Amino acid sequence: MSSKQIPVHIKIDTEIVDDEHGNENITRTEHGTYIHRGKVHMIKYNEEMEDLGEVNTTIVIQDDRVSIKREGTLQMHQVFRIGSSTECVYHHPFGKFRMETTTHHMQFIKGIGNRSGKIYLNYDVVLNDQEPRRHKFELHFQEEVA
Repeated sequence: MSSKQIPVHIKIDTEIVDDEHGNENITRTEHGTYIHRGKVHMIKYNEEMEDLGEVNTTIVIQDDRVSIKREGTLQMHQVFRIGSSTECVYHHPFGKFRMETTTHHMQFIKGIGNRSGKIYLNYDVVLNDQEPRRHKFELHFQEEVA
């Protein structure tokens, strides 16, 4: 069981499918840390969000679920479980929103020696009883080599 923090390069691709307003694609690259203890894997990074400031993000991967916790100007704790709907409150500078997440697919692929990996999530989000929007989230991480 390792608990060593490994510095990693992170690439995140998010696609939001919106039939009414058109699809939105967001790509980010970040630097963060990866740690694993037994069957629990964790990725942490800080994002500098335009007009919003810094947001600390922690992703926890377990056998049956993935959770994304964001702290800072934005706050939420989103949980993904296949076939389940989960709820959280999304705190934003413009207000609080009820967020319901229904997960259709999730996959975590570990690289050799737990030095890299990929998370894939396919889910719907409903904000404050609006129409659901499909999200495709892909995160790749790779150990940074000095």
